[in-house]
Amino acid sequence: TVHPLRAPAPFVCDAGYIGKTRRPNLCARAEQTGGGPRQRRSGPSTRVRLRGNGTDHLGSSLTLPGTGASFPGPPGTEGPPLRVLPIGGLGEIGMNCMLIGVGDRYILLDAGLMFPDVTDLGMAKLLPDTSFLAKWKDKIEAVFITHGHEDHIGALPWVIPALDPNTPIFAPGFPMRLVERRLKEYKLWNPARAHTVAIRRPFQCGPFQAEAFRVTHSIPDCCGLVLRCDAGTIVHSGDWKIDETPIDGECFDRDFFEQLGKEGVTLFMSDSTNVLSAGRTQSEAVVEKALMERMLDHENKGRIITTQFASNLHRLTSVKRAADAAGRRICFVGQALHTYLEAAHQEGRAPLDPGLLVSHTQAEEWDPSKLVIVTTGSQGEPRAALSKAAAKASPLLQLRPEDLLLYSAKVIPGNDQKVMSMMNAIAGLGTQVIMGSGTNLHTSGHAYRDELEEVLRLIKPQHFLPVHGEYAFLCAHAQLARDNGIQHTLVVRNGQMVGVGDRRNRAEYGTPTSLSVVGQAALTTFYNDGDKGTGSAEEMGLAMRQQLANDGIIIAAVDVQRPAQREPRDLTQDQEAPRLRGRVRLTTRAMWQASEAEFGGRGCDGKRLLRVLHAAAERAVCALPAHAPLGDVERAARGALAVAARNFNNRCPEVVVIAHEGLKAAAATAPVKQAPPLADAKAGAAKPAQQRRRGRPKSQAAKGPKEEKDGRARP
Repeated sequence: TVHPLRAPAPFVCDAGYIGKTRRPNLCARAEQTGGGPRQRRSGPSTRVRLRGNGTDHLGSSLTLPGTGASFPGPPGTEGPPLRVLPIGGLGEIGMNCMLIGVGDRYILLDAGLMFPDVTDLGMAKLLPDTSFLAKWKDKIEAVFITHGHEDHIGALPWVIPALDPNTPIFAPGFPMRLVERRLKEYKLWNPARAHTVAIRRPFQCGPFQAEAFRVTHSIPDCCGLVLRCDAGTIVHSGDWKIDETPIDGECFDRDFFEQLGKEGVTLFMSDSTNVLSAGRTQSEAVVEKALMERMLDHENKGRIITTQFASNLHRLTSVKRAADAAGRRICFVGQALHTYLEAAHQEGRAPLDPGLLVSHTQAEEWDPSKLVIVTTGSQGEPRAALSKAAAKASPLLQLRPEDLLLYSAKVIPGNDQKVMSMMNAIAGLGTQVIMGSGTNLHTSGHAYRDELEEVLRLIKPQHFLPVHGEYAFLCAHAQLARDNGIQHTLVVRNGQMVGVGDRRNRAEYGTPTSLSVVGQAALTTFYNDGDKGTGSAEEMGLAMRQQLANDGIIIAAVDVQRPAQREPRDLTQDQEAPRLRGRVRLTTRAMWQASEAEFGGRGCDGKRLLRVLHAAAERAVCALPAHAPLGDVERAARGALAVAARNFNNRCPEVVVIAHEGLKAAAATAPVKQAPPLADAKAGAAKPAQQRRRGRPKSQAAKGPKEEKDGRARP
């Protein structure tokens, strides 16, 4: 009676990461609000799918929770005039999205996504609360994009439909190209809304007189933003580092920071990613030199394979120059590399002409000593090119013992095990691997502690708000500001509205100047499973996914066999009412149950678990009265199986029970065809067969027919 059922399809997780982010277990109780981590709330079913023109969003994901809540903070005419409301990016790395305003007028700075961690099973993207933005879209007058990384533009296909159709989008040239490509994928691109801004050219952005300034980062055309109004001046650094010898020649604008310090800055917000790293970041020129040395050392020995972040076009420039010095041509393996290169080529920032790349079909026939292959998959993403090659599953890249792999990226915290497993597989194929901090093959795009300190001294802001980082990073950055004489600092989380006023206006206007939390918004993180569905944690079933992963699942099918109908005179003779019988078939997954081919088909526990569960389910079913509905059967079996599993191995698995009427029950309820009457030997009269048999003695009944052929159940 124990038969394994087909195993449920496994969940697939594309586990790429932008950065380290840790969120509490979703199986735990709901988190508190009031400055705590982002709250996950239940609500109506929400799904966003790509359909039609890209704006046809199924469900209610843009209007989900909080329909009765008011906008956080005091009314626009009351309290501090300058307001900042982080939607994402504080207390986490990724999903950068922030409202900055004066009074009741706001702009949206960036709209990024965040990649899932190991607990977000089956998810591909984490998105900011578009329902909040949709509800208050009348207050949002513009969108500004600082640069083209996914943690700053990746959520635009979900954010743009939440805003007013006429809300303008501002960005420098190369980021705007990436925004255009992304929105065209979803058929959301409207060129009338797009406004490309020039560096150090003031423009009107919502309620502010805005001005973009140049910063160096790991992607071209990055900028910070200055927002000026009568109430004061706000400066947001964007993502930045100080590179004295940048690859593209566009240096960090130190002179402009000095000018801002003289002008006076009411509030400064700065990148906190590497505040715990002492010293200064290396220049990309150092990486270029290291790549060139490694390639020249491998001359005439075979192919050179490099892996990097696809968006790091500065690194691609370094690879191109090193390949030229070694007399090698470049081949791309990974679609994301082509995407960024084509966008850069359209903007005139490409390190090489896409037409000069060696194609996939040519690569196998190319002289190995004259070829450099650039791949994606530096973080061990399962479906990326390098991961497939390590598993010998890539049709485009087959690794060879004479190959040299240069790992020109950083292993992001949380990806360590995946990356090391991939590298072990590559080394097992005989390919030489060079990676590590001492190789100078990578440099960060975020400022280290000495650079952060230098900029704080240049700007000398009245108030300082650290952004872009884990909560511990924000606290350390705030302390660094206090150590440099900036006493008005504050550390907040997503959803906490910050109010501030210019200290110079205090005497003249009586404007409040203290940097303080003036409101709280309850925000929801949205999860996307790969452009198929989008919803909150509850709607996407993350808690259930974790339970299945941790405790397993039991699936049981119960064939309910009810006793045959009896006449009233027979029921009075019984000592107890008739009971159900049930034939139970069940299987388990992730609960010690091995496949039939393993352990001789017995499972690692000798099938003890299956026997215990089977007995518990049968006892529960047989204890029910004969007339119990199928719903009661399923509930009884489900409860018995859950208790048995908890007692056996202290697990709380998901239990699925499906009960159905057995064949005998179906026959008893089916229309009965009357059998022809049989002759009674004693009376000579015709009687129904059932009545005649009931009246015969056992000896006589034994001589009768063995089985009725009219389809009726025998008593």
